[in-house]
Amino acid sequence: MLFRSLLIDDSIVRGTQLRETTEFLYNSGAKEVHIRPACPPIMFGCKYLNFSRSTSELDLIARRVILRREGENAEKMLSDYADPTSTNYSEMIEEIRRELNFTSLRYHRLDDMLDSIGIAPCKLCTYCWNGKE
Repeated sequence: MLFRSLLIDDSIVRGTQLRETTEFLYNSGAKEVHIRPACPPIMFGCKYLNFSRSTSELDLIARRVILRREGENAEKMLSDYADPTSTNYSEMIEEIRRELNFTSLRYHRLDDMLDSIGIAPCKLCTYCWNGKE
């Protein structure tokens, strides 16, 4: 039996877990696997909590894609890749989608996420998404 699936997850940090889940779904008969993370791409390792802390920023799938695309200029381009209206952002999302073998991938935008929770941005930490402390 073929089926389509939609997975909603809190975030994509390294991509390992969702890659394995997607492979399992395809092997179990999924025709399509659509992914909708509840937050924007994680661009910076968390300085405060362990959930996204890693030994290297390159553990983050978004940063690996940016490095492949930009090489030695990667650090200078981070703000453009964090901007959901930029071409680089769209192309990064497409590369992540292909690398993890998803049918589609749509991240929640930071501005929309902040609007939806109703807490003033100055009272929230958004460092892992935009690098702003």
